[in-house]
Amino acid sequence: MTRGTMIERTAANLHTVFLPALCWGRRQPDFYAVTQDLSRAGITFRSASNPAVDETLTCSIRYIGQIEVRVVRSGDNQFVVRLMASRQRAAEVARTMLALAREQGRVFDATRAHPRINPARKDVLVTLEDGRVLPGRLINVSASGAALALDHSLSRGASITIGNTAAKVVRIFRDGIGATFAFPLDPGQVHSGIRL
Repeated sequence: MTRGTMIERTAANLHTVFLPALCWGRRQPDFYAVTQDLSRAGITFRSASNPAVDETLTCSIRYIGQIEVRVVRSGDNQFVVRLMASRQRAAEVARTMLALAREQGRVFDATRAHPRINPARKDVLVTLEDGRVLPGRLINVSASGAALALDHSLSRGASITIGNTAAKVVRIFRDGIGATFAFPLDPGQVHSGIRL
């Protein structure tokens, strides 16, 4: 099998889903994480913490509940885990995460004026009107706006700043928002390396 074929198969089995989580372990105090994707390799999380490979963690994931996992890969502010659960419980978790991935995907694929890109740099700070700053994860970006995962409730019409870009919340979905930029970007600026 060629390397390209292996990569294509892996990508085809990868499902992007953003869900906030709280994790902890015997050697690891409580820390926050966000699921990034689900694949045959396991569940990938993004986090400021890098738990050790083979460490056992308990993770409480929104809409999934509490699960016991073993870390199989870790580094660069992300880690991959495998479930330590019965086959039935593992299948239930996978079904729920796949359903949430499809739901989030439908929201992001709604009719748009500009094509969306998947940015390489996803972590972003969101500044609210009252000056509070929240961590967010970009899901996609276009010249006219962005979708991001945010573990905080905002109301439709709220003015925010995504990175350094002024925007307004136009859509609310489970665990995130869709926002339009106050001043659309030049489509030539919208590429995978974009920084808002």
